[in-house]
Amino acid sequence: MKHYFEYFILKILILFLRILPYRHAVRFGGFIGRILWHWGIRKKVSRRNFELCFGADIDPKYRDRVLLKSYSNFCRTAVEFALFSKPRQKLNELVRIEGEELLQKIKEQGKGAILVTGHFGNWELYASAIVNAGCKVSIVAGTQKNPLVDKLMNNTRELMGLEIIHIGSAGIGIMKALRSGKMVALLSDQDAHEDGVIVKFFGQPASTPAGTAMLSVKIGCPIFSGYIVRNPDGLTHTGYVRRIDFPSAELDEQRNIQMLTQSYTEIVEEAVRKHPEQYFWAHRKFKTTLGY
Repeated sequence: MKHYFEYFILKILILFLRILPYRHAVRFGGFIGRILWHWGIRKKVSRRNFELCFGADIDPKYRDRVLLKSYSNFCRTAVEFALFSKPRQKLNELVRIEGEELLQKIKEQGKGAILVTGHFGNWELYASAIVNAGCKVSIVAGTQKNPLVDKLMNNTRELMGLEIIHIGSAGIGIMKALRSGKMVALLSDQDAHEDGVIVKFFGQPASTPAGTAMLSVKIGCPIFSGYIVRNPDGLTHTGYVRRIDFPSAELDEQRNIQMLTQSYTEIVEEAVRKHPEQYFWAHRKFKTTLGY
């Protein structure tokens, strides 16, 4: 009954958002984000993460202004995702991709590739924009606790042209997608516990998923990385794509995995340094390495 109640409330909220003009719906999302910040949801974790990255002596007022905007961006992203199934504007009017020539090369070669990004900007929109550029994209999606909400989210992703690889069978799904020439999109910036590879993020050790680099090393598929930035108008976005060079055939497998993981982690860090207000700070990224 709890799942049905949550699903019902979510559907009512989505219906309300669709009634509003697109611009106002997205702004409403930003308003909800500010409320969540003031309620104190994961505020302590977000502040600590920010200080670990930018220094404990950071101005608290500046820190909190950035984090308030981060919460606002997250909820704007959620609203945009909710409206994906019935977009008010064409995707190419909302997102411009820099580095699209790389995507065209992938499309022309017809070979599988991995696209790795982080919880930055509107990462769901980023994957959809890659599809809109002409690439076939499969995404590895986690499972929501509420199966009704999980199905709703995955249906929305499929309507935007994305193929879903469920995390429980990710290994088989990823290999199948790569062999069929698709690009597999992965989020690879959260804490990976004991199974991760330790790399530096803002100079701090962070356990990071090693699966992306491991796949590249073992089967030789190329890795691309990038991120999407919300533009100053609050509605449109710019996506960035770049290829990550393979470290060296002379190094051992584990060292190559380490260096590849560090390379795409640095791209996420680059995005966060430029636009810290668009990163998802509420995750306990340093839980394994620093206990936080």
